[in-house]
Amino acid sequence: MTLKTGFLMLMILCMLPLAGCWNYREMNELAIALAMGVDKLGEDEYRFSFQVVNARDISGIKATGRIPVNVFSGKGRTLFEALRKASQKVPRRINAQHMRVFIIGEELAREGIEELFDFMERDPEPRLTTRVIIARDSDAETILKTVTAVESIPANAILGKLKVSGRVLAESYEVEMDDVIRGLLTKGGGPVISGIRHVGKVKSGEKISNVEQTELQTDLFTSGMALFKNGKLAGWVKGRQARGISWINNKVKSTIVNLDCETKKDALAIEILRSNTKIKGEVKGERPLIRIQIEGIGVVGEAMCPVDISKSAEIRKLEQLWNEETAHDVMAAVKTAQKLKTDVLGFGAAVERANPKAWKKMEKDWDEIFPTCKVEVNVESTIRRTGMISKPFLLKEKK
Repeated sequence: MTLKTGFLMLMILCMLPLAGCWNYREMNELAIALAMGVDKLGEDEYRFSFQVVNARDISGIKATGRIPVNVFSGKGRTLFEALRKASQKVPRRINAQHMRVFIIGEELAREGIEELFDFMERDPEPRLTTRVIIARDSDAETILKTVTAVESIPANAILGKLKVSGRVLAESYEVEMDDVIRGLLTKGGGPVISGIRHVGKVKSGEKISNVEQTELQTDLFTSGMALFKNGKLAGWVKGRQARGISWINNKVKSTIVNLDCETKKDALAIEILRSNTKIKGEVKGERPLIRIQIEGIGVVGEAMCPVDISKSAEIRKLEQLWNEETAHDVMAAVKTAQKLKTDVLGFGAAVERANPKAWKKMEKDWDEIFPTCKVEVNVESTIRRTGMISKPFLLKEKK
């Protein structure tokens, strides 16, 4: 073999890996779904819904005045059949690789979501980072059909509301598919999934006229968090209980804690800047002890009472009140979870880390042991700043 022949053969071998993608699909052959929803209809029928983007209407080349998305649904006796039935209504192949939110109807959530996520995990297209939401007091299709303000694509609006409320209020937070799957594997517990509620007239929300006025006829709001047990929706928490779940699961990025000031209720607001939670388990006899340690840093955001927060003694009082309010939220969440007998708080994992041998004995009876766990909450809060002023105008009026 000559050098020239050998070189040619080497070149041919190098070109073999560059033959191209055998399963490629052109963009103009795909229908990009940014949101997907699934509902249970009756005892033996499912409905899959897709929110598909109209690329031409969002390209900006030519304004059409139409809604930039369409919702297509399919029904079937199995999840796979319902998924494929939806393709009868779409002129392109539905692609879920860019799906941003996955919405589950409340009725299906109450019956169980284990089979649903087994199906979703098998499908290679949906990403496990897709956010999961429960349609509270509604079905997924209704949520997907609602035209939203500010964001023209409802999927982006839903995800944006979830992100913002999680960052500033902490009564809900983002949960990904991967989080849900790991939660379903939790012994004696389950995942925590944020909810979204439809408010207003259903039919009005499906029309573009819904966003052509200053006050929307119908809208979508983040609403509490769903607690699961053995793959089924066990109950809802909202308000301070929901915030307590966020404290325990170390999901608080920022929130507002209202404090009483003298005789005035909720007259002073503390803005949380940072928070960190650690859970430790301890086994004493047959009743585990769970210690929850929370550290927080915040600032005074509002003072509607005559309090001189330029004095360190007043700051210490406010920090103590803040500690008590946080502990109250946490214990409210603990009592709710124990009442529902669902360990969505990770207490079992804390016991296992502390004493693996004891956990092996408790594991099979954890459903009965969890509601009896003793819980101690220790909160250490620090107020770093008081804003641009330290003495409220009300203090001068009092003098």
